[in-house]
Amino acid sequence: MPTITVLMGVHNGEAFLAETLESVAAQTFSDYEFVIVDDASSDGTPALLAFAAENDPRIRIITNDTNLGLTRSLNRGLEAARGEFIARIDADDVCLPDRLATQHAHMQAQPQDVGITANFEMIDGEGRVLRRGGEPLDDWQVRWLLGWNPPGPHPTFFFRRCPDGTNPIRYDEGFRTAQDFDLWSRLAALGPTRRLPDALIRYRRHAGAITHSRRHEQAQNCAAIGRRNLAARLPQEIAQGLEPLIALFSYNAKATPATVRAAIAGADAMVAHDCASAPSAAHRGWVRKMTAGLLADAILSRGAGLSSPAAIAAFVWLGRAHLPHLARAVAGDPGTAIKSLRGRKRG
Repeated sequence: MPTITVLMGVHNGEAFLAETLESVAAQTFSDYEFVIVDDASSDGTPALLAFAAENDPRIRIITNDTNLGLTRSLNRGLEAARGEFIARIDADDVCLPDRLATQHAHMQAQPQDVGITANFEMIDGEGRVLRRGGEPLDDWQVRWLLGWNPPGPHPTFFFRRCPDGTNPIRYDEGFRTAQDFDLWSRLAALGPTRRLPDALIRYRRHAGAITHSRRHEQAQNCAAIGRRNLAARLPQEIAQGLEPLIALFSYNAKATPATVRAAIAGADAMVAHDCASAPSAAHRGWVRKMTAGLLADAILSRGAGLSSPAAIAAFVWLGRAHLPHLARAVAGDPGTAIKSLRGRKRG
């Protein structure tokens, strides 16, 4: 049996598919199978897949008769998977040559971990690097982050096929988007997870990407999953106090002095709780930095606060204790900050 199953779902992905296939074939770790679910493609995808499979016996193609969507397609692939580990990749992304070797080596060295993500280079449709991923995360940081986001892009996921030692994990087919966020939340409930420092994929963002075209649905699903994770991690009163921030973060509220005040109050309560339980001073600094960035994104960008002088004034005054930490966050990742402050389209 192969050690790793590389898992991909594709629908009409001919634009970037050849590059993705070549990047998997070029891996320095060779003990893998490549399970590809063709979700009823009507472009040149089937021909590209057939040619690749003819030339590489590790490629196994499953073809859907009708379009099932990514979540159900990935579950079909998981049902066919034989590897001890699952490595996700999408049909528009690129695995760097040591991706499988690096993630497999970590999981062998850390048998208690049930899954890991990795850093990445974000590229555009032409392959130009837009920015690079951030810092490594330990299990404590991942659990904190799961209140708001998954710990890395879906194509960086590498996890044990049977994380509880017996039962294969599956995606929740109730989620057409954010299925990765839900999956990682359930993985993290079974054991430690973390994000590696290495950039192991090139993650492509373009107009046809699911997360771009279904941004509103993605935001609502992420809010539901994040709310569930916060409720599991925090005292009830603190979790409920985060609702104004969640509303802004999920594009469900606009920034006004009142919503800014409520969001910052909820964040302050969360920070106080988390700093009291953080395992180190470095973790406390990280929580403050992350919370400051979260507030700026939710209020100024997602909540459209940049278009409201009153909301900006409220953010600066009421959130003044967060501003030094926001400056540190911006200094550490200026590309992401600039993108956020340019504003996002509301779904």
